[in-house]
Amino acid sequence: MSATTRTAHGSAQRESTTTTNDVQAPAEPTYELVDLDRYAIMHDGPVGYVEVVPPVFVCYAGHPFAKAEEAAQRHDFQTAVQTVIEHAASVRRTRRRA
Repeated sequence: MSATTRTAHGSAQRESTTTTNDVQAPAEPTYELVDLDRYAIMHDGPVGYVEVVPPVFVCYAGHPFAKAEEAAQRHDFQTAVQTVIEHAASVRRTRRRA
């Protein structure tokens, strides 16, 4: 899409904007309800879980749930999901270096 804007001197100036087709959207982490109060967090496969324990969301890193370790507690679901993703990414970086 493009737009024409007028400058202070009356000349026309064409401005183009990017469309959603031009910009690739970042990969959104996905989550899936796997139990009454537990979500599996997927990012290139399962990487952890978020469990709803009001008033917090407990972040678990690892898979399967029986082997997952508690990584943090957050008050916001999206922040909890992002915490699990970041923890998984840091573990992957550490494993690559070793």
